[in-house]
Amino acid sequence: MKTIKSIISVSIPIFAIILFGSFSTEPVIQENMNKEPSYQPDQIIKLPEPLLTSSVSVEEAMQNRRSVREFKPDALTIEQVSQILWAAYGINEPRSHPSFLRGGLRTAPSAGALYPLDIYLVCGNVEGLRAGIYKYLSEDHSLELVSEGDIRKELAKAALEQGFIEVAPISIVYVAIFSRTTQKYGDRGRERYVCTDLGHSAQNVYLQAYGLNLGTCAVGAFTDKMVSMVMLLTNREEPLYIMPVGKY
Repeated sequence: MKTIKSIISVSIPIFAIILFGSFSTEPVIQENMNKEPSYQPDQIIKLPEPLLTSSVSVEEAMQNRRSVREFKPDALTIEQVSQILWAAYGINEPRSHPSFLRGGLRTAPSAGALYPLDIYLVCGNVEGLRAGIYKYLSEDHSLELVSEGDIRKELAKAALEQGFIEVAPISIVYVAIFSRTTQKYGDRGRERYVCTDLGHSAQNVYLQAYGLNLGTCAVGAFTDKMVSMVMLLTNREEPLYIMPVGKY
């Protein structure tokens, strides 16, 4: 009897540790997801000014645009990256008011000019730019370093093992902060307007990529939580698209 009692007295605390310990990880993960990224002020990279004319017409770009899923690993220039990001969500009419414009009107239209999208650059092979995750700051056309290191392999795994994401020198990752739109438009903002905004911006990337003799593909097939973890997103940021860009 003493042996049985001693086994029970040892087993119960161990069982409790296993049981309650297994539930304790979720709040930690949730806490980390809620944290805002800690950017360093000295890691702001001013991008080259975008070009406003080219030898490729809008009509030609629309006629020849295709989704590209086979890329060369060749490096892109910082000028090409600058042009792509400006086309996606750059400021084309600076305004200081109202404050929700966050710098002004942009290259892509948005319901109520609320601009719910944020854009990240996954850099793997760009001349003069370290590999890492960057946030695009439309307000002054710059990049803010989030984390150093090439994460293309991890991002491809999160996107259901789509290998071309690992090969492409960069990927544009779109995330939404739905509250920017839903606070005015309610459920319709989440169900329709934000995704409509996404389509406007993504088409700009397609057309600009063609104009630079580059290719891209809008990827929506991925595991949201895995992409969020790889990209170090906050809890309020929801991933919508991955757009690898490169030569082909």
